Amino acid sequence: MQNEIVKYDITDAAIAEMENLYMGLTIDDIEDKEQLDAVHSARMVIKGKRIDVEKTRKELKADALAWGKKVDSEAKKIFAKLEPIESHLMAEEQKVIDEKARIEAEAEAKEQAIIQGRIDELHKYGVVLPFFEVATLSDDEYVKTLTIARVKYAEEQARLNREADERRAEEKRLADEREKQEQIAKEQAEAQAKINEANRQIEADRKAIEDEKQREKERKDREAFEIKAAADAKIQAEKDAKKKAEREERERIEADEAQRIEKERIEQLRPDKEKIQAWISDCQWSPEPPTIKDDKLTETLFRTLNAIYDLLNDLSEKVSRM
Repeated sequence: MQNEIVKYDITDAAIAEMENLYMGLTIDDIEDKEQLDAVHSARMVIKGKRIDVEKTRKELKADALAWGKKVDSEAKKIFAKLEPIESHLMAEEQKVIDEKARIEAEAEAKEQAIIQGRIDELHKYGVVLPFFEVATLSDDEYVKTLTIARVKYAEEQARLNREADERRAEEKRLADEREKQEQIAKEQAEAQAKINEANRQIEADRKAIEDEKQREKERKDREAFEIKAAADAKIQAEKDAKKKAEREERERIEADEAQRIEKERIEQLRPDKEKIQAWISDCQWSPEPPTIKDDKLTETLFRTLNAIYDLLNDLSEKVSRM
């Protein structure tokens, strides 16, 4: 089996022939059904050959691993020759598939845009509908819905405009009334300001008079207080002077009394001789006799005084000799 040549039902010549037949096939117009069918039929033939080779490969490979490898190798060679043809044909078919998908997507996008445009158009007139519901509307149903929405929207706008006009009119009336009230209030404020100024001036004059009266009263009270204070001070000074004089007199009397007592105490302590001498001295230094007009009395007074002095001298001499 190893020396047996592996053979498939397709030959290189057949593959070359198919290459010549099919590699020139193209699709220039996606709407050209003959081109599409030709490409599709050719791809099916190539696919069928590939499947047959795969089937034969598996059958031959089942006999032995070595034979299988030989079979695989031969199959790979064939695959290598068939793959470009199949790839070319598949690419041509894919162009149609992709273009159809693009056309379908574009058509769907256009449809989506139309539906979204309808949704937006309805929304302008205050109608909000889900996408799916708008998508199910026919053209007539959409036109009818849009017409009703426009009519209602126009009616609503007219109502809103009327209300806006009424509101603006009311606002103007209120503004005019407010302006009038503000003018009245301004005039009243100006009048009140004049009254307040007059009252303020009256109050200021009254206060000035009251202040002057208060100052005069304070001045008189101060003068009365000062006079009373001076009188009280004088009385107090007289009282203080009297008390001082009484105190000094009392102190003098007390001092004289103390001096007399002390003198008596000292006198009692002195000897009798000194007491007599002191008494004589006091008598001799007594004040001058009074001056009298009667000569006889004067003569009698002096004779008596001389007699007294003589007696005192005599007593002094006797005491001294004692």
